[in-house]
Amino acid sequence: MIHNRFREALETGRFVVSVEALPGRGACEASQVKMMEEACQVWDSGLADAISVTDAPSGTPALLADAFAGDLLARGVVPLVHFTCKDRNRNQIEAQLYAMQRAGIENLLCMTGDAPTNGWQGQARPVFDLDPVTMIQLVSDMNKGMTYPRGPKMVSTAPANFFPGAVVSPFKWTEGEVFTQLYKLKKKVAAGAKFIVSQVGYDTRKMQEMLMLVRDEGIDVPLIANIYVLTAGTAAFMNKGGIPGCDVTDELLATLQAEKTAEDKGVQARLDRAAKIIAAARGMGYAGVHIGGSGVTAEALRYMLDKAEEYAADWQAAARDVMFAQPGCFWAYKEDPETGLNTSERNPLGPDEFGKRAIRGNYRLSRTFHHTVFVPGKPINSIFRAVEDRREKTKGRNRHHGLEHLGKVFLYDCIDCGDCGLYACGYTCPMSQCPKSQRNGACGGSKDGWCEVFPGERYCIWYKAYQRLKHYGEQETLASYIVPPNNWANWQKSPWGATVKGIDGYARREWMPGVEPDKEFKEGPKVPADAPKRYSE
Repeated sequence: MIHNRFREALETGRFVVSVEALPGRGACEASQVKMMEEACQVWDSGLADAISVTDAPSGTPALLADAFAGDLLARGVVPLVHFTCKDRNRNQIEAQLYAMQRAGIENLLCMTGDAPTNGWQGQARPVFDLDPVTMIQLVSDMNKGMTYPRGPKMVSTAPANFFPGAVVSPFKWTEGEVFTQLYKLKKKVAAGAKFIVSQVGYDTRKMQEMLMLVRDEGIDVPLIANIYVLTAGTAAFMNKGGIPGCDVTDELLATLQAEKTAEDKGVQARLDRAAKIIAAARGMGYAGVHIGGSGVTAEALRYMLDKAEEYAADWQAAARDVMFAQPGCFWAYKEDPETGLNTSERNPLGPDEFGKRAIRGNYRLSRTFHHTVFVPGKPINSIFRAVEDRREKTKGRNRHHGLEHLGKVFLYDCIDCGDCGLYACGYTCPMSQCPKSQRNGACGGSKDGWCEVFPGERYCIWYKAYQRLKHYGEQETLASYIVPPNNWANWQKSPWGATVKGIDGYARREWMPGVEPDKEFKEGPKVPADAPKRYSE
């Protein structure tokens, strides 16, 4: 077993450096051989603490990240494996984690993953059975030793030694997206994330904003700044929305296109820009940097790190040179006119957007119905529970529930999953309205409130949930509990029956540390002993 330099750096407080490799499509391609050699050269330089291996970015097929990581490990290189939810159900995720445990891979970057875009004979079906929060819970359980039923007995696996991390996007331009990113980050840390890597972006003030929000919330986790060495061609692709969550403004694109006319095609300018972000990240208090992009050789890495040391004495001046924010964006903190960065004074929240029909939708109706029918102690709730309980006993779990389903189809495009998640995200169905079925918070791909898969057509469901709850001053309830993954044993069964029996996600949700369960939950149905639960509990 090789020494895990990446983990040691983060646990001891040493500034960590990881460098990204993209294996790409194919198994034994010349480009993969070249990438392996360059990655090993970077490692041999002693400048990096890990080689980070991507997991099919942009939603296209690629060599498994853990397969490439296994080859790195065999050559004495510490890998950081990107592990996404998009192509695997929970059983496959668990199986693949066992394979990585067996191979000695420890460092994991757990993330949602990009929505599938193309594949053999068309677009693949997205899976998203787990989300990053529940995936990290699974990893945390495996670290303890998974306890699971085998016949009448409970048995345990050997504990793993995974070091899981997660991702956050600081580069959001609307209030709703800034705070939904923060809320989900809190859940990831509560689930067991040991470090956080930021999404790609080019605004040092936004970088500092997320770091300050994390500190203000008392979240004790190291943040690593993601620095992508950007070419003009990639910038143009990002500018058009080609890579979800990676935003390049018109101003930055124009700057890169001008730099491209230089004799070296802009190579030094982009390396210098990356060095400035490294210096700024270190000056702000980031725990390290995660460097990606084409041409990140050992020589280029040494140049960037050495140049960052030169900028370190006046890192705020370096930060000012990399402030490419979208015009009119939301800021959580007031601007420091001297540095262009943030002061510690918070800005007021923006205007209430509940008046927009596309955001408001049928929320008032759903809210009224929930509080009238589903909240224990209400007169109608007693009648509802009695009727549903009788139907469950006489007709069973597979009973017909067409009228219930029809109403939910009309209101929410219900897919009859049987484990309703409407309560968790402002009564917008995460299974039918979110292409990634995110039950614990927004992914990083939205822009200006719009879903990455349907830009300009559908709002992100978590952006809508934030605006709906904000109207009632309840937006922070989005960070109150972790929603368990959908239990597919309830597929095409009555979710009302699951609610009455206390076996749905609503009854099984896990409250965040320090959050007092609300009265509605306390007085609700008791979770039966045989209800699905995390094996480690």
